[in-house]
Amino acid sequence: MKRPLISIVTPSFNQAEFLEQTIRSVLSQAGRGSRFDLQYFVIDGGSTDHTVDVIGRYESELAGWCSEPDRGQTHAINKGFQRCDGDLLAYINSDDYYLPGAFEAVVDAWEADPQRDFIFGTCHHVDEAGELIRPQTATITSFAEMLDLWQHWLRYFDNRNFVQPEVFWTRRLSRQLGGFDESRHYAMDFDYWLRGFDAGMRIHQIDQPLSAFRIHGAQKTSQIDQTRLELMAIVDPYLQRPDPRIDSQDRERMIALNAMERAMILQREESATIKLRKLAKLATGHPVLLQQRSYWRHLRRTGKRLVRWPAQRRAA
Repeated sequence: MKRPLISIVTPSFNQAEFLEQTIRSVLSQAGRGSRFDLQYFVIDGGSTDHTVDVIGRYESELAGWCSEPDRGQTHAINKGFQRCDGDLLAYINSDDYYLPGAFEAVVDAWEADPQRDFIFGTCHHVDEAGELIRPQTATITSFAEMLDLWQHWLRYFDNRNFVQPEVFWTRRLSRQLGGFDESRHYAMDFDYWLRGFDAGMRIHQIDQPLSAFRIHGAQKTSQIDQTRLELMAIVDPYLQRPDPRIDSQDRERMIALNAMERAMILQREESATIKLRKLAKLATGHPVLLQQRSYWRHLRRTGKRLVRWPAQRRAA
């Protein structure tokens, strides 16, 4: 039986301090050359630190690399995948890394059923030094659940979403979906996976940690408001049209929550009075909000600001 080819892309820009661990986590995977073959591209956006020196140490084991200006991370990812022809594909950012045994586990899952298009496991959230913060396992199994940001992606305490470096997909799915949307700068992976669910891809979960997602101050996902706005912009067109795969009451709830969360972000700097008026108007247009805990949480927090403000003025 022919060994499957795994194609990995790492987009990189000025993260030399983490990049070597990322590269080594790919090249050191057990089973390489016996269970699977590897095709690995590092696409750097013209870093000004010592990234090129790090890449150069592993050049002989890479399928290719470049260091040149690009249009951003999503463009770099697409540049890499345009050169890939693997049976299984994935990308991992230059501050994250794979865990031992990840690739063999993915190959086992795919060979057990080659009709599986989307394979994922558990992802470890780690700190800057690589110390475990917490594991995260997705509970999403359907198109409707993927759309429900408020049950899976934007939960305040326990997200239930996919974490990008734990996800692998097939060349068949890649050909069906095309490239990543370069207009997306924060949630291009979510957009891609949502398109996959919309197209009916088959998913499979591996009961094993596959990767580590590093939490540090410089990473793009730290820009929480922009990420949330982009996520909501992605789901909005799907919610605006009736779809038999989405329960009508769930659709109504998601439309209302989308409108509320967008308003609260875009009006973050407005006065508490204006926010309270907006919340009241939203509840009038979307009565389902009155049944949502997040609505009352916003109302309570905004009300506390309104009470504090006159007290602060009197004290001054």
